[in-house]
Amino acid sequence: MSLLSINLAHSLVDDSLPWDRSIQLHIDTFLQRYTLHDSYWIALHTNCGLDDSAVAAISFDPVWNPSVGTPTSQVANWPLLFIRFNCLNTIRMAGFKDIGGTQRGVSSVAVDHLSDEETITTILDHYGASVSLQHFPLINALAMANDGSVLELSAESA
Repeated sequence: MSLLSINLAHSLVDDSLPWDRSIQLHIDTFLQRYTLHDSYWIALHTNCGLDDSAVAAISFDPVWNPSVGTPTSQVANWPLLFIRFNCLNTIRMAGFKDIGGTQRGVSSVAVDHLSDEETITTILDHYGASVSLQHFPLINALAMANDGSVLELSAESA
């Protein structure tokens, strides 16, 4: 089951999401304000023919992030979060195994700072899998409703 509308999927693939409406902030600042806990992975997209970034598409849990959407158990109504990791150097995936078609929920995110210009962000799921991205620490974050309208995110810590 895809949690991404066909229009938003096309926008993700052809790099036409409204990034001019996103916020740019340090990954640490983002994680101080928001959590990916219990959110669901939708996709990780990279177009290495276009640039050196990757975009994580996530169904953003409004129970843990009430400032972005109305808390509801209906995943189809959850806001969507797109995180663009810029100046991407490496993507590593580990621990993936067949979990019987269950959507992968995020358990936690760890950030390791290699330098002022290089960070490794590791997103872990509830089933032992992880995705690690080595990137420049500034990210772009964009929240959207399923109808494509942009939702407001704040760059300031709570």
